[in-house]
Amino acid sequence: MGIIEISPIKTDNVEGAVAESNKVFEVLRAIDVKDQASYESVADIRKTVNAKIKELDAERKGITGPIDLAKKKVMDLFRKPTDICKEIVKTCDVLMIAWTDLQEKKRKDEQDRLDRAAEKKRLELEVKAKTLREEGKEDKADRVEEKATEVIAPIAAPRVEKPQGVHYTAKWYGDVTDFALLSDEYKIINQPMINKIMQATKGTISILGVKARSEKIVNSRG
Repeated sequence: MGIIEISPIKTDNVEGAVAESNKVFEVLRAIDVKDQASYESVADIRKTVNAKIKELDAERKGITGPIDLAKKKVMDLFRKPTDICKEIVKTCDVLMIAWTDLQEKKRKDEQDRLDRAAEKKRLELEVKAKTLREEGKEDKADRVEEKATEVIAPIAAPRVEKPQGVHYTAKWYGDVTDFALLSDEYKIINQPMINKIMQATKGTISILGVKARSEKIVNSRG
């Protein structure tokens, strides 16, 4: 029997980093950038803290690496039986839907037959009533006409009894056949692609309906 193990995780360094970071933040909040010296102080803090971020990220990966590996092993362990079970469920669905569709078609065919028989009966009674009326037999004609209005086709019974716990729902889709005819609210803007083009061309390219803009981002080594 296989065993997946994860070593205990120490959090002392991270808890210390929280306290240290809060102290640095307090120092930063107290700085009023009004000259070159204060400007460079902020830049030094940024450089130091950015290096700390990388240090923490490396430490985090040292912890999450084994966890990620353990998770991958767990996912791999369960993937095969889960995939097989999903395939079984999918196959069951295909067989069940095919059977119920076939039985529903037979039910509709039977309903059509019953409707045609009822319509034929109504017509026969209406013709008989007309004949009686032409013969001057008004009372009999009225009774026959009343019978004609009462002719209703019986409802064809369902041919499939649903197993307990099984029900069917209709999932609807909309397949786009002509994008040009779509209303604007159904057209999704590809913002990542637009941003990528703007970055590659530094906003020099012109795209209808798009205004190029830029934001200054601070970069530093360390």
